[in-house]
Amino acid sequence: IVEPIPLNIKTGRSGIGHEEMKKRKAEENLENYRRKIQMRKHAEEQATDDFRMRMKNKKEEIRLRADLSKSQRACVLLDGQKSISTPREAWYWPKLNEQEEEEEDDETEEDEDLVKEELSTLEKLQILTSYLRGKHLFCIWCGTTYQDEEDMESNCPGDTADDHD
Repeated sequence: IVEPIPLNIKTGRSGIGHEEMKKRKAEENLENYRRKIQMRKHAEEQATDDFRMRMKNKKEEIRLRADLSKSQRACVLLDGQKSISTPREAWYWPKLNEQEEEEEDDETEEDEDLVKEELSTLEKLQILTSYLRGKHLFCIWCGTTYQDEEDMESNCPGDTADDHD
């Protein structure tokens, strides 16, 4: 089978290879567009994940602050029952009302600020709950004062909120 080579007659005024170049540019543009869409989709997913993580951390911080506040109130009551008139650390008890705070000397406030900068809410909560468990045999999550350490070990699931869930 012998066929002559077909002739391609150009109707336009563009040069040789111009159509292939247009086709190649169109493919490159399409590929760039797909890449941009992929990157945008990835960025949106990342932003969603970041938002969820921030909200989770915010809720966790709120829960920790609530637990710390509850621990501080319990510490005041239990220390009062044992006739302890001053807390071991200033942040062991809740802040005093404004009039009493004004009467405090500046050194105590400066020391308190230093402690606040050094310890996170989680660290304060861990320290305070271990103090309550050790000194007063009290678990803030159970809401129970135990008779002795053996009673606490057998009836309290642990020393964190997660242990009590």
